[in-house]
Amino acid sequence: MILAVTFGFILGVGLGSFFNLGFWTILAGFILGVICFIYSFTLEEKNKKNLLIVTFFIFGVLFGVGRVAVSDLYSKSELASFENKKVVVEGLIVSEPDVREKNTKYTIEVEKVFEAKSSDNSVDRLIEDEYSENILVSVPTYPEFSYGDKVRATVSLVIPKVIEGDDGRTFDYGGYLRVRGIWYTSRFASMELLSSGNGNVIKTVLFKTKKLFTNSIQNVLPEPESSLLGGLLLGAKQSLGKDLLAEFQRTGTSHIVVLSGYNIAIVAESIIDFLKFLPKNVSFGFGAVGIILFTMLSGGGASAWRAAIMVLVALFAKRSNRDYKASRVLGLTIILMLAPNPLLLVFDPSFQLSVLATIGLIFVTPYVSPYLTFVTEKFGLREILSTTVATQITVLPFLIYNTGLLSLVSLPVNILVLGTIPLTMFLGFVTGLFGIFSFYLSIIPAFFTYGLLWYQLTIIHIGSSLSFGAIKLPAFSPVILVAIYLVIIFFLSKNKNQKIL
Repeated sequence: MILAVTFGFILGVGLGSFFNLGFWTILAGFILGVICFIYSFTLEEKNKKNLLIVTFFIFGVLFGVGRVAVSDLYSKSELASFENKKVVVEGLIVSEPDVREKNTKYTIEVEKVFEAKSSDNSVDRLIEDEYSENILVSVPTYPEFSYGDKVRATVSLVIPKVIEGDDGRTFDYGGYLRVRGIWYTSRFASMELLSSGNGNVIKTVLFKTKKLFTNSIQNVLPEPESSLLGGLLLGAKQSLGKDLLAEFQRTGTSHIVVLSGYNIAIVAESIIDFLKFLPKNVSFGFGAVGIILFTMLSGGGASAWRAAIMVLVALFAKRSNRDYKASRVLGLTIILMLAPNPLLLVFDPSFQLSVLATIGLIFVTPYVSPYLTFVTEKFGLREILSTTVATQITVLPFLIYNTGLLSLVSLPVNILVLGTIPLTMFLGFVTGLFGIFSFYLSIIPAFFTYGLLWYQLTIIHIGSSLSFGAIKLPAFSPVILVAIYLVIIFFLSKNKNQKIL
Protein backbone atom coordinates (compact mmCIF):
# COMPACT_ATOMS: atom_id res chain seq x y z
CA MET A 1 0.00 0.00 0.00
CA ILE A 2 2.85 2.35 0.89
CA LEU A 3 4.48 1.67 -2.47
CA ALA A 4 1.21 2.41 -4.28
CA VAL A 5 0.78 5.72 -2.45
CA THR A 6 4.41 6.65 -3.13
CA PHE A 7 4.24 6.02 -6.88
CA GLY A 8 0.82 7.65 -7.03
CA PHE A 9 2.02 10.78 -5.26
CA ILE A 10 5.04 11.13 -7.55
CA LEU A 11 2.86 10.63 -10.64
CA GLY A 12 0.32 13.13 -9.30
CA VAL A 13 3.01 15.75 -8.76
CA GLY A 14 4.21 15.18 -12.33
CA LEU A 15 0.70 15.48 -13.78
CA GLY A 16 -0.07 18.56 -11.71
CA SER A 17 3.15 20.22 -12.88
CA PHE A 18 2.23 19.86 -16.55
CA PHE A 19 -1.54 20.29 -16.37
CA ASN A 20 -3.53 22.72 -14.27
CA LEU A 21 -6.16 20.24 -13.09
CA GLY A 22 -9.04 22.06 -11.45
CA PHE A 23 -11.02 21.40 -8.31
CA TRP A 24 -13.73 19.36 -10.08
CA THR A 25 -11.19 16.98 -11.58
CA ILE A 26 -9.67 16.34 -8.15
CA LEU A 27 -13.14 15.92 -6.63
CA ALA A 28 -14.11 13.41 -9.31
CA GLY A 29 -10.94 11.43 -8.66
CA PHE A 30 -11.64 11.47 -4.92
CA ILE A 31 -15.19 10.15 -5.45
CA LEU A 32 -13.80 7.40 -7.70
CA GLY A 33 -11.30 6.44 -5.01
CA VAL A 34 -14.00 6.28 -2.34
CA ILE A 35 -16.21 4.10 -4.56
CA CYS A 36 -13.31 1.71 -5.23
CA PHE A 37 -12.49 1.57 -1.50
CA ILE A 38 -16.08 0.73 -0.51
CA TYR A 39 -16.52 -1.77 -3.36
CA SER A 40 -13.33 -3.64 -2.40
CA PHE A 41 -15.01 -4.98 0.76
CA THR A 42 -17.51 -6.90 -1.39
CA LEU A 43 -14.76 -8.87 -3.16
CA GLU A 44 -12.73 -11.95 -2.31
CA GLU A 45 -9.46 -11.48 -0.44
CA LYS A 46 -7.15 -11.59 -3.48
CA ASN A 47 -9.28 -9.24 -5.59
CA LYS A 48 -9.87 -7.03 -2.56
CA LYS A 49 -6.15 -6.57 -2.08
CA ASN A 50 -5.59 -5.68 -5.74
CA LEU A 51 -8.43 -3.15 -5.75
CA LEU A 52 -7.15 -1.60 -2.50
CA ILE A 53 -3.75 -1.14 -4.13
CA VAL A 54 -5.43 0.65 -7.04
CA THR A 55 -7.46 2.74 -4.57
CA PHE A 56 -4.42 3.85 -2.61
CA PHE A 57 -2.64 4.61 -5.89
CA ILE A 58 -5.55 6.87 -6.89
CA PHE A 59 -5.44 8.67 -3.54
CA GLY A 60 -1.67 9.07 -3.94
CA VAL A 61 -2.18 10.67 -7.35
CA LEU A 62 -4.80 13.02 -5.90
CA PHE A 63 -2.49 14.05 -3.06
CA GLY A 64 0.24 14.82 -5.59
CA VAL A 65 -2.04 16.80 -7.89
CA GLY A 66 -3.53 18.64 -4.93
CA ARG A 67 -0.11 19.53 -3.55
CA VAL A 68 0.90 21.17 -6.82
CA ALA A 69 -2.47 22.93 -7.01
CA VAL A 70 -1.86 24.68 -3.67
CA SER A 71 1.73 25.59 -4.58
CA ASP A 72 2.53 28.87 -6.30
CA LEU A 73 3.06 27.27 -9.74
CA TYR A 74 -0.22 28.59 -11.14
CA SER A 75 -0.62 31.62 -8.86
CA LYS A 76 0.06 35.23 -9.80
CA SER A 77 3.00 37.15 -8.41
CA GLU A 78 2.42 40.03 -6.00
CA LEU A 79 4.97 41.97 -8.05
CA ALA A 80 3.21 41.41 -11.39
CA SER A 81 2.20 45.07 -11.66
CA PHE A 82 5.91 46.07 -11.74
CA GLU A 83 6.87 43.65 -14.51
CA ASN A 84 9.26 45.15 -17.10
CA LYS A 85 9.37 48.38 -15.09
CA LYS A 86 12.26 50.10 -13.41
CA VAL A 87 11.66 50.30 -9.66
CA VAL A 88 13.59 50.50 -6.40
CA VAL A 89 13.12 47.64 -3.97
CA GLU A 90 14.11 47.17 -0.37
CA GLY A 91 14.59 43.71 0.99
CA LEU A 92 16.75 41.08 2.63
CA ILE A 93 19.40 38.86 1.05
CA VAL A 94 18.00 35.44 2.00
CA SER A 95 20.57 33.04 0.57
CA GLU A 96 24.29 32.72 0.14
CA PRO A 97 25.68 34.96 -2.64
CA ASP A 98 26.30 33.09 -5.90
CA VAL A 99 29.73 34.36 -6.97
CA ARG A 100 30.49 33.90 -10.66
CA GLU A 101 33.47 34.86 -12.82
CA LYS A 102 32.15 38.28 -13.83
CA ASN A 103 29.32 39.06 -11.41
CA THR A 104 27.46 37.95 -8.31
CA LYS A 105 23.84 36.87 -8.04
CA TYR A 106 21.81 37.72 -4.93
CA THR A 107 18.40 36.39 -3.94
CA ILE A 108 16.44 39.26 -2.34
CA GLU A 109 13.18 38.88 -0.45
CA VAL A 110 11.36 42.05 -1.43
CA GLU A 111 9.68 43.96 1.41
CA LYS A 112 9.01 47.39 -0.12
CA VAL A 113 8.78 48.83 -3.62
CA PHE A 114 9.51 52.46 -4.50
CA GLU A 115 9.15 54.46 -7.68
CA ALA A 116 12.54 55.30 -9.17
CA LYS A 117 13.43 58.73 -10.52
CA SER A 118 14.49 58.37 -14.13
CA SER A 119 17.31 60.89 -13.75
CA ASP A 120 19.47 59.56 -10.90
CA ASN A 121 17.81 56.25 -9.87
CA SER A 122 16.98 57.68 -6.47
CA VAL A 123 13.80 56.91 -4.55
CA ASP A 124 10.82 59.09 -5.44
CA ARG A 125 7.95 57.66 -3.37
CA LEU A 126 6.84 54.47 -1.67
CA ILE A 127 4.46 52.51 -3.92
CA GLU A 128 3.73 49.47 -1.75
CA ASP A 129 5.14 47.63 1.25
CA GLU A 130 4.68 44.33 3.09
CA TYR A 131 5.71 42.11 0.17
CA SER A 132 7.30 38.70 0.66
CA GLU A 133 8.53 37.46 -2.70
CA ASN A 134 12.02 36.66 -3.94
CA ILE A 135 13.82 38.13 -6.94
CA LEU A 136 17.27 37.34 -8.33
CA VAL A 137 19.52 40.29 -9.13
CA SER A 138 22.91 40.29 -10.84
CA VAL A 139 25.37 42.99 -9.80
CA PRO A 140 29.12 43.57 -10.20
CA THR A 141 31.34 41.45 -7.94
CA TYR A 142 32.30 44.49 -5.88
CA PRO A 143 31.17 45.83 -3.49
CA GLU A 144 30.37 42.54 -1.76
CA PHE A 145 27.18 41.85 0.17
CA SER A 146 26.36 38.98 2.53
CA TYR A 147 23.48 36.83 3.66
CA GLY A 148 21.28 38.77 6.09
CA ASP A 149 22.10 42.19 4.60
CA LYS A 150 19.18 44.55 4.11
CA VAL A 151 19.68 46.29 0.79
CA ARG A 152 18.09 48.79 -1.57
CA ALA A 153 18.36 47.92 -5.25
CA THR A 154 17.34 49.58 -8.47
CA VAL A 155 15.99 46.82 -10.70
CA SER A 156 14.05 46.10 -13.87
CA LEU A 157 11.88 43.09 -13.11
CA VAL A 158 11.88 40.54 -15.92
CA ILE A 159 10.19 37.14 -16.09
CA PRO A 160 12.91 34.48 -16.60
CA LYS A 161 12.29 32.79 -19.92
CA VAL A 162 13.07 29.45 -21.51
CA ILE A 163 16.70 29.39 -22.66
CA GLU A 164 17.19 27.99 -26.16
CA GLY A 165 20.56 26.58 -27.19
CA ASP A 166 22.10 26.57 -30.66
CA ASP A 167 21.50 22.82 -30.89
CA GLY A 168 17.74 23.13 -30.30
CA ARG A 169 17.81 22.15 -26.64
CA THR A 170 15.84 24.23 -24.16
CA PHE A 171 16.10 24.91 -20.46
CA ASP A 172 13.14 26.17 -18.44
CA TYR A 173 15.03 28.79 -16.45
CA GLY A 174 11.80 30.24 -15.07
CA GLY A 175 10.72 26.88 -13.67
CA TYR A 176 14.20 26.29 -12.25
CA LEU A 177 14.01 29.59 -10.35
CA ARG A 178 10.44 29.01 -9.19
CA VAL A 179 11.69 25.88 -7.40
CA ARG A 180 13.78 28.31 -5.35
CA GLY A 181 10.87 30.68 -4.80
CA ILE A 182 12.18 33.26 -7.27
CA TRP A 183 9.68 35.09 -9.50
CA TYR A 184 11.72 37.71 -11.35
CA THR A 185 15.29 38.50 -12.35
CA SER A 186 17.17 41.72 -12.99
CA ARG A 187 20.49 41.56 -14.81
CA PHE A 188 21.69 45.16 -14.63
CA ALA A 189 20.96 46.18 -11.05
CA SER A 190 22.63 48.61 -8.68
CA MET A 191 22.56 47.96 -4.97
CA GLU A 192 23.41 49.68 -1.70
CA LEU A 193 23.64 48.39 1.85
CA LEU A 194 21.12 49.56 4.44
CA SER A 195 21.97 47.31 7.39
CA SER A 196 23.59 43.97 8.23
CA GLY A 197 22.95 41.02 10.52
CA ASN A 198 19.25 40.56 9.79
CA GLY A 199 19.35 36.88 8.83
CA ASN A 200 18.98 33.61 10.69
CA VAL A 201 21.69 33.32 13.34
CA ILE A 202 22.61 29.71 12.52
CA LYS A 203 22.81 30.37 8.78
CA THR A 204 24.83 33.52 9.37
CA VAL A 205 27.40 31.62 11.45
CA LEU A 206 27.55 28.77 8.93
CA PHE A 207 28.07 31.04 5.93
CA LYS A 208 30.72 33.08 7.74
CA THR A 209 32.47 29.84 8.69
CA LYS A 210 32.30 28.68 5.09
CA LYS A 211 33.82 31.93 3.84
CA LEU A 212 36.58 31.73 6.45
CA PHE A 213 37.27 28.13 5.43
CA THR A 214 37.34 28.83 1.68
CA ASN A 215 39.59 31.86 2.20
CA SER A 216 41.93 29.62 4.19
CA ILE A 217 42.09 27.16 1.27
CA GLN A 218 42.63 29.93 -1.29
CA ASN A 219 45.49 31.35 0.77
CA VAL A 220 47.52 28.15 0.58
CA LEU A 221 46.38 26.50 -2.68
CA PRO A 222 46.53 28.04 -6.17
CA GLU A 223 43.75 28.02 -8.76
CA PRO A 224 42.15 25.89 -10.07
CA GLU A 225 43.08 23.40 -7.33
CA SER A 226 41.53 25.53 -4.57
CA SER A 227 38.23 25.82 -6.48
CA LEU A 228 38.17 22.06 -7.10
CA LEU A 229 38.68 21.42 -3.38
CA GLY A 230 35.82 23.83 -2.64
CA GLY A 231 33.63 21.82 -4.98
CA LEU A 232 34.62 18.50 -3.38
CA LEU A 233 34.06 19.69 0.19
CA LEU A 234 31.22 22.16 -0.19
CA GLY A 235 29.70 21.61 -3.62
CA ALA A 236 30.79 25.10 -4.72
CA LYS A 237 31.41 24.44 -8.42
CA GLN A 238 30.60 27.87 -9.90
CA SER A 239 34.07 29.25 -9.14
CA LEU A 240 35.68 26.57 -11.32
CA GLY A 241 34.93 28.62 -14.41
CA LYS A 242 33.17 27.71 -17.65
CA ASP A 243 36.19 26.12 -19.35
CA LEU A 244 36.99 23.76 -16.50
CA LEU A 245 33.32 22.89 -15.96
CA ALA A 246 33.14 22.02 -19.65
CA GLU A 247 36.03 19.59 -19.15
CA PHE A 248 34.15 17.96 -16.27
CA GLN A 249 31.11 17.60 -18.55
CA ARG A 250 33.11 16.08 -21.41
CA THR A 251 34.60 13.47 -19.07
CA GLY A 252 31.40 12.72 -17.14
CA THR A 253 32.90 13.78 -13.81
CA SER A 254 30.65 16.72 -12.91
CA HIS A 255 29.17 14.67 -10.07
CA ILE A 256 32.32 14.91 -7.97
CA VAL A 257 31.82 18.66 -7.49
CA VAL A 258 28.14 18.26 -6.61
CA LEU A 259 27.47 17.41 -2.99
CA SER A 260 26.19 13.83 -3.02
CA GLY A 261 25.60 10.90 -0.70
CA TYR A 262 29.18 9.84 -1.36
CA ASN A 263 30.61 13.11 -0.05
CA ILE A 264 28.16 13.38 2.84
CA ALA A 265 28.70 9.77 3.93
CA ILE A 266 32.44 10.47 4.13
CA VAL A 267 31.76 13.52 6.29
CA ALA A 268 29.37 11.62 8.58
CA GLU A 269 31.68 8.66 9.09
CA SER A 270 34.62 11.01 9.73
CA ILE A 271 32.70 12.86 12.45
CA ILE A 272 31.58 9.63 14.13
CA ASP A 273 35.06 8.08 13.95
CA PHE A 274 36.62 11.23 15.35
CA LEU A 275 34.22 11.13 18.32
CA LYS A 276 34.56 7.41 19.06
CA PHE A 277 35.86 8.19 22.53
CA LEU A 278 32.41 9.54 23.45
CA PRO A 279 29.33 7.37 24.22
CA LYS A 280 27.75 5.95 21.05
CA ASN A 281 24.55 7.98 21.37
CA VAL A 282 26.57 11.19 21.72
CA SER A 283 28.83 10.46 18.73
CA PHE A 284 25.78 9.52 16.65
CA GLY A 285 24.03 12.73 17.68
CA PHE A 286 27.02 14.84 16.70
CA GLY A 287 27.24 12.96 13.40
CA ALA A 288 23.56 13.60 12.60
CA VAL A 289 23.78 17.28 13.54
CA GLY A 290 27.03 17.54 11.59
CA ILE A 291 25.32 16.23 8.44
CA ILE A 292 22.49 18.75 8.74
CA LEU A 293 24.84 21.67 9.37
CA PHE A 294 27.19 20.54 6.60
CA THR A 295 24.28 20.38 4.13
CA MET A 296 23.14 23.87 5.15
CA LEU A 297 26.76 25.04 4.88
CA SER A 298 26.91 23.85 1.27
CA GLY A 299 23.87 25.94 0.36
CA GLY A 300 21.32 23.17 0.78
CA GLY A 301 20.65 22.20 -2.84
CA ALA A 302 18.13 19.51 -3.74
CA SER A 303 20.76 16.84 -4.44
CA ALA A 304 22.52 17.64 -1.15
CA TRP A 305 19.34 17.31 0.94
CA ARG A 306 18.38 14.09 -0.87
CA ALA A 307 21.76 12.65 0.01
CA ALA A 308 21.64 13.98 3.58
CA ILE A 309 18.24 12.44 4.32
CA MET A 310 19.30 9.03 3.01
CA VAL A 311 22.57 9.08 4.95
CA LEU A 312 20.75 10.12 8.13
CA VAL A 313 18.29 7.24 7.77
CA ALA A 314 21.18 4.83 7.11
CA LEU A 315 22.98 5.99 10.24
CA PHE A 316 19.81 5.66 12.30
CA ALA A 317 19.19 2.13 10.97
CA LYS A 318 22.77 1.16 11.76
CA ARG A 319 22.59 2.64 15.24
CA SER A 320 19.26 0.92 16.05
CA ASN A 321 20.28 -2.40 14.42
CA ARG A 322 17.41 -2.25 11.96
CA ASP A 323 17.33 -3.36 8.33
CA TYR A 324 18.12 -0.61 5.89
CA LYS A 325 16.04 -0.93 2.73
CA ALA A 326 17.61 1.61 0.40
CA SER A 327 14.72 1.45 -2.08
CA ARG A 328 12.15 2.29 0.60
CA VAL A 329 14.34 5.05 1.98
CA LEU A 330 14.68 6.55 -1.50
CA GLY A 331 10.89 6.61 -1.88
CA LEU A 332 10.48 8.17 1.57
CA THR A 333 13.16 10.75 0.76
CA ILE A 334 11.47 11.74 -2.50
CA ILE A 335 8.14 12.23 -0.72
CA LEU A 336 9.76 14.22 2.10
CA MET A 337 11.31 16.54 -0.48
CA LEU A 338 8.33 16.86 -2.81
CA ALA A 339 5.81 17.46 -0.03
CA PRO A 340 7.21 20.92 0.87
CA ASN A 341 8.39 21.72 -2.68
CA PRO A 342 6.61 19.71 -5.41
CA LEU A 343 8.20 21.76 -8.20
CA LEU A 344 11.48 19.86 -7.68
CA LEU A 345 10.23 16.87 -9.64
CA VAL A 346 9.83 18.59 -13.02
CA PHE A 347 11.83 21.80 -12.83
CA ASP A 348 15.07 20.90 -10.99
CA PRO A 349 17.58 18.91 -13.12
CA SER A 350 19.93 18.43 -10.15
CA PHE A 351 17.18 16.68 -8.17
CA GLN A 352 16.28 14.51 -11.16
CA LEU A 353 19.91 13.60 -11.79
CA SER A 354 20.50 12.84 -8.13
CA VAL A 355 17.49 10.50 -7.98
CA LEU A 356 18.50 8.74 -11.21
CA ALA A 357 22.04 8.20 -9.92
CA THR A 358 20.69 6.78 -6.66
CA ILE A 359 18.37 4.46 -8.58
CA GLY A 360 21.40 3.22 -10.49
CA LEU A 361 23.33 2.58 -7.27
CA ILE A 362 20.46 0.74 -5.59
CA PHE A 363 18.84 -1.24 -8.40
CA VAL A 364 21.41 -1.58 -11.21
CA THR A 365 24.65 -2.22 -9.28
CA PRO A 366 23.54 -5.75 -8.25
CA TYR A 367 23.15 -6.58 -11.96
CA VAL A 368 26.60 -5.27 -12.84
CA SER A 369 28.72 -6.54 -9.93
CA PRO A 370 28.61 -10.28 -10.77
CA TYR A 371 30.28 -9.57 -14.11
CA LEU A 372 33.21 -7.74 -12.64
CA THR A 373 34.65 -10.49 -10.45
CA PHE A 374 37.81 -10.40 -12.58
CA VAL A 375 38.50 -6.87 -11.27
CA THR A 376 40.56 -6.68 -8.06
CA GLU A 377 38.91 -5.46 -4.88
CA LYS A 378 42.07 -3.60 -3.84
CA PHE A 379 41.61 0.12 -3.33
CA GLY A 380 37.87 -0.47 -3.81
CA LEU A 381 38.44 -0.73 -7.56
CA ARG A 382 35.69 -3.30 -8.21
CA GLU A 383 33.14 -1.28 -6.24
CA ILE A 384 34.09 1.94 -8.03
CA LEU A 385 33.80 0.25 -11.42
CA SER A 386 30.47 -1.45 -10.72
CA THR A 387 28.83 1.65 -9.24
CA THR A 388 30.18 3.84 -12.03
CA VAL A 389 28.80 1.54 -14.74
CA ALA A 390 25.46 1.27 -12.90
CA THR A 391 25.01 5.01 -12.48
CA GLN A 392 26.08 5.65 -16.07
CA ILE A 393 23.27 3.36 -17.25
CA THR A 394 20.64 5.43 -15.42
CA VAL A 395 22.00 8.96 -15.81
CA LEU A 396 23.56 8.85 -19.29
CA PRO A 397 20.29 9.17 -21.28
CA PHE A 398 19.25 12.11 -19.08
CA LEU A 399 22.64 13.82 -19.46
CA ILE A 400 22.61 13.37 -23.24
CA TYR A 401 19.06 14.75 -23.39
CA ASN A 402 20.11 17.87 -21.45
CA THR A 403 23.66 18.49 -22.72
CA GLY A 404 23.93 16.55 -25.98
CA LEU A 405 27.32 15.17 -24.89
CA LEU A 406 28.10 11.46 -24.93
CA SER A 407 31.36 10.99 -23.03
CA LEU A 408 33.40 8.03 -24.27
CA VAL A 409 36.06 8.45 -21.59
CA SER A 410 33.74 8.73 -18.58
CA LEU A 411 34.36 5.20 -17.31
CA PRO A 412 38.19 5.19 -17.33
CA VAL A 413 38.42 8.77 -16.03
CA ASN A 414 36.02 8.03 -13.15
CA ILE A 415 37.94 4.88 -12.24
CA LEU A 416 41.22 6.81 -12.14
CA VAL A 417 39.77 9.73 -10.15
CA LEU A 418 37.15 8.43 -7.70
CA GLY A 419 39.53 6.30 -5.63
CA THR A 420 41.48 9.41 -4.63
CA ILE A 421 38.48 11.50 -3.55
CA PRO A 422 38.12 10.36 0.13
CA LEU A 423 41.79 11.05 0.92
CA THR A 424 41.61 14.37 -0.94
CA MET A 425 38.58 15.43 1.10
CA PHE A 426 40.25 14.47 4.38
CA LEU A 427 43.54 16.22 3.62
CA GLY A 428 41.68 19.20 2.15
CA PHE A 429 39.59 19.56 5.30
CA VAL A 430 42.73 19.42 7.46
CA THR A 431 44.38 22.01 5.20
CA GLY A 432 41.49 24.44 5.47
CA LEU A 433 41.06 23.91 9.21
CA PHE A 434 44.75 24.41 10.00
CA GLY A 435 44.89 27.41 7.69
CA ILE A 436 42.25 29.20 9.74
CA PHE A 437 44.65 29.27 12.68
CA SER A 438 48.01 29.46 10.93
CA PHE A 439 49.22 29.57 7.34
CA TYR A 440 52.36 27.66 8.24
CA LEU A 441 50.42 24.83 9.89
CA SER A 442 48.50 24.24 6.68
CA ILE A 443 51.54 24.00 4.40
CA ILE A 444 52.30 20.30 5.00
CA PRO A 445 48.77 18.91 4.43
CA ALA A 446 48.35 21.42 1.57
CA PHE A 447 51.38 19.90 -0.18
CA PHE A 448 49.78 16.44 -0.33
CA THR A 449 46.34 17.87 -1.07
CA TYR A 450 47.74 19.83 -4.00
CA GLY A 451 49.33 16.68 -5.42
CA LEU A 452 46.03 14.80 -5.38
CA LEU A 453 44.08 17.73 -6.83
CA TRP A 454 46.70 18.23 -9.55
CA TYR A 455 46.46 14.54 -10.43
CA GLN A 456 42.66 14.68 -10.69
CA LEU A 457 42.68 17.82 -12.83
CA THR A 458 45.38 16.35 -15.09
CA ILE A 459 43.42 13.14 -15.70
CA ILE A 460 40.26 15.13 -16.42
CA HIS A 461 42.13 17.53 -18.73
CA ILE A 462 43.72 14.67 -20.69
CA GLY A 463 40.39 12.89 -21.03
CA SER A 464 38.69 16.08 -22.16
CA SER A 465 41.37 16.95 -24.71
CA LEU A 466 41.05 13.66 -26.59
CA SER A 467 39.36 14.26 -29.93
CA PHE A 468 37.25 11.12 -29.49
CA GLY A 469 36.55 11.85 -25.81
CA ALA A 470 33.01 13.09 -26.34
CA ILE A 471 30.44 13.06 -29.13
CA LYS A 472 27.90 15.82 -29.68
CA LEU A 473 24.46 14.36 -30.36
CA PRO A 474 21.43 16.20 -31.79
CA ALA A 475 18.47 17.15 -29.62
CA PHE A 476 15.62 14.67 -29.25
CA SER A 477 12.16 14.80 -27.71
CA PRO A 478 11.21 13.84 -24.14
CA VAL A 479 9.17 10.96 -25.62
CA ILE A 480 12.37 9.34 -26.88
CA LEU A 481 13.97 9.85 -23.46
CA VAL A 482 11.05 8.06 -21.78
CA ALA A 483 11.25 5.28 -24.38
CA ILE A 484 14.96 4.79 -23.64
CA TYR A 485 14.26 4.37 -19.93
CA LEU A 486 11.42 1.94 -20.66
CA VAL A 487 13.86 -0.14 -22.73
CA ILE A 488 16.38 -0.10 -19.86
CA ILE A 489 13.70 -1.18 -17.38
CA PHE A 490 12.53 -3.93 -19.74
CA PHE A 491 16.07 -5.17 -20.31
CA LEU A 492 16.88 -5.28 -16.60
CA SER A 493 13.64 -7.00 -15.68
CA LYS A 494 14.08 -9.55 -18.49
CA ASN A 495 17.62 -10.31 -17.39
CA LYS A 496 16.83 -10.36 -13.68
CA ASN A 497 18.46 -13.72 -13.17
CA GLN A 498 20.90 -13.46 -16.05
CA LYS A 499 24.19 -11.74 -16.60
CA ILE A 500 24.22 -8.29 -18.12
CA LEU A 501 26.35 -8.07 -21.23
